[in-house]
Amino acid sequence: MVDAVVSFVVDRLGDLLIEQVIFLQGVKDDVESLRGQLEYMLCFLKDAEEKQDIDNRMRKWISNIRDVAYEAEDIIDNFILKVEAGTPKKMGLKECFEKYFCICSKHSSLIQQANLCRIGREIKTLKTKLNQIQQNQETFGIRKIDDAREGSDRMNTTDNWLRRECPYKDDEYVVGFKEDANKLMSELVKEVKDRYVISIVGTGGLGKTTIARKLYNSLSPTDKFDGYAWVSVSNDYNIQDLLRATIKSFKKEITTTEEFKLLEKMNKDDLESYTRNYLKGRRYLVVLDDVWDVNAWQSLKRVFPNDKNGSRVIMTTRNKAVAEPIDERTYVHVLPFLKDEESWELFCSKAFPNYDEVGNQKSHCPPDLESLAKEMASKCRGLPLAIVVLGGILRKKNPDKWHKLNEHMWRHLMDHDSHRVQHILDLSFNDLPHRLKSCFLYLGLFPEDFKIDAKKLCRLWVAEGFIKPGKEPFEEVAEVYLRELIDRSLIQVVERNWRRIIKCRVHDLLRDFAIEKSKELNFLHIYEGTVAPNSRRLAYYRGFERFVSLHQSDMHLRTLLFFNVANEDPEIARLQSLCRQLRLLRVLDLEVDLSNRYRQKGNKRLPDEIGKLIHLRYLGLRNMNALSQFIGNLHALQTLEVHKVGGAPIQLPDEICKAKQLRHLIGRFKWPLRVDNMTNLQTLKEVVVEDQMEFNPMDLINLRELSIQYVGEGNNRYTLDCIGGLINLETLQVSGKDSEVDLQPLCRCQHLLQLRLFGDADWKLPTEVLPNLRFLYLNATSLSEDPMPVLEKLPKLTILLLFDKRGKMVCTAGGFPQLEILQLLISGHASIEVEEGGMPVLKGLLIEAPGGGDGISMPDRLRSIPRPDPPLDWKEWAY
Repeated sequence: MVDAVVSFVVDRLGDLLIEQVIFLQGVKDDVESLRGQLEYMLCFLKDAEEKQDIDNRMRKWISNIRDVAYEAEDIIDNFILKVEAGTPKKMGLKECFEKYFCICSKHSSLIQQANLCRIGREIKTLKTKLNQIQQNQETFGIRKIDDAREGSDRMNTTDNWLRRECPYKDDEYVVGFKEDANKLMSELVKEVKDRYVISIVGTGGLGKTTIARKLYNSLSPTDKFDGYAWVSVSNDYNIQDLLRATIKSFKKEITTTEEFKLLEKMNKDDLESYTRNYLKGRRYLVVLDDVWDVNAWQSLKRVFPNDKNGSRVIMTTRNKAVAEPIDERTYVHVLPFLKDEESWELFCSKAFPNYDEVGNQKSHCPPDLESLAKEMASKCRGLPLAIVVLGGILRKKNPDKWHKLNEHMWRHLMDHDSHRVQHILDLSFNDLPHRLKSCFLYLGLFPEDFKIDAKKLCRLWVAEGFIKPGKEPFEEVAEVYLRELIDRSLIQVVERNWRRIIKCRVHDLLRDFAIEKSKELNFLHIYEGTVAPNSRRLAYYRGFERFVSLHQSDMHLRTLLFFNVANEDPEIARLQSLCRQLRLLRVLDLEVDLSNRYRQKGNKRLPDEIGKLIHLRYLGLRNMNALSQFIGNLHALQTLEVHKVGGAPIQLPDEICKAKQLRHLIGRFKWPLRVDNMTNLQTLKEVVVEDQMEFNPMDLINLRELSIQYVGEGNNRYTLDCIGGLINLETLQVSGKDSEVDLQPLCRCQHLLQLRLFGDADWKLPTEVLPNLRFLYLNATSLSEDPMPVLEKLPKLTILLLFDKRGKMVCTAGGFPQLEILQLLISGHASIEVEEGGMPVLKGLLIEAPGGGDGISMPDRLRSIPRPDPPLDWKEWAY
């Protein structure tokens, strides 16, 4: 994790050497030397971090490196602030040379020399600290990472009590998963002759091993299989040990002591051959519990022969990527969290255990505790591990102390059963690639049970510098990271629209773990009355006014997120103070509503002081009426989001075009706006247009997503000529009313994947085919011509959402060759005719009409097609 911090600072030092070389005369060698020393440290950090839990010297050494990296980051950012403050706004390269080579005024030269002396002294101090850290590495033997690794391996072996080498006895009270168990059992006993892998996927503590144990114990006493084995894999597996454990489990009742000794002497190839020969011709059932690594199954499957006799492998894993081998007959079951009633039943069984006269377990919560108990049980969000541990704690506590425990529930869980809970969470975190650790910890900034906008989260990760540059756009890499965290069961999807993840959240137990881990690393903090002196990222839930009343001048914040303050009405002076003092901010998300206060005072725009935050990469605002012209000072700005509900659109100042790094401009903005030089812009939504929208497409060469609303009065005719020149456009939304819109220019947008046409405009559909269009929403209520002859020829159209008043829809033979989902919104009775060979791959059909579509005439084949599950949201993008 610390290596990510150091790596980021190394990159920043490299950028400084490139971008500010003119201003670094005299200290350039010191900067390069500091960068070199940090790069040297990086060679050891990754291995060292994995061993710090068993070596206090290593933990201190890593902490010292992190502190130096943060100091270096502060030096860089403060130096750039001073350079910016001393540089005239219209100074070009020639003027810079004249100024900083003493050809200009003596006063400016003295200021520059003072800045150089200061940064020189600061860098020399850091180099001295790094030299001392390197000496400590030698003095205390920290370089011997391999020795630490051996100690770590021994510790992991000792901790294997958490993963049993045989399944638990089926004598434990188990709640929930009845439907899941039935579904999995039906897969296990299917008439499938091939070796069949059934994978159970879910987060740590969800109950994967429990349900696998139930399945195993249900089948092992029967004669359905010739052999049974239970093998715990874990994240630190050794393939030879796994092979020995597999053999011992299969032959647990017939293997002699001499044979066990022989197994200990065998090498990997001998063990593979022995296991394969033993299982040859046998119909077997094996459980591979807690598989972390794709390579573990790839290594093991060679010893499990596929003799076409119905052998089965049950695998439990936290990582969906492990569960989906591409060359295997598989069934992947994602285990859900417990339902509310199941959570309550499990909680009561642990907190209030009781038994009837024949020994059956019964659980009953005293009425006076029920409300509080249900509140605490609900906080576990259906995670069995958390419920069981919480119930065990409350069982031993006086009910008078329950209220106090409820206030800091997760902390009590971690303290009470640290081996069980902490170990499970540490395993998941430590197994993450370093590129994902920062992304996961960042989730700790969001409030409990907060539904996080997935696209916004990706943009925040990019602004934070977590995404390294490469061939793919930053945002696409961030989406890959998001899906990987989801596949690893560390993030829950709470809202999905077809293939796109709309909202996500992190389980409260994982969130609390992320917060505690982040405090150790000084990565982020949640404001709870005080601010740590060297906090880098801060989330504030208690109100804007309370925060800006704090003393902020010594804060090192790079990220500041406000939550639950949307209805506040702050004084403008408060916001001005924040901008003046927190000069190092990179991410600022203000949920506060600034519009009412400024309207009353005659000042409708964000204060000019926003221009002082020159490091800002992400700026989120709410209900602004206008922005300051000094927004153009934010040369590093990547994302500007202005959420505005109703009212007139914002007229952006012309200076917005100076923010050349801008990638996402999201809000409701009045056209025209200056887009020249915005070649990095990828998202522009929503633009409100009264007349034509004209611009040079080359200025928006990288635009991928565009949303337009035409608001002209009368029967206007609009053309999309300029939009047709956006060669990288992938997503387009157009809204029009009482107008005619010619869509013919879109034929030039060869990468267009999604098109949404809202409003009652008369859409003139292109006569040429849009070759890559996959998603189309069309309001066809005002079309003068039948759209079906054009739509059915779209070769890659996969999803069609159609709002139409026509009484008849006809699809000819071969029409809609790739259509999978069809949703129709119609106002009355209609008929659908599909000739033979039309819509050949249709998988989902939903007709929204009076009476639910029962009166619609359609072929029998269509009536048998199920509804999309879930139905597509008309308001959201599908891809």
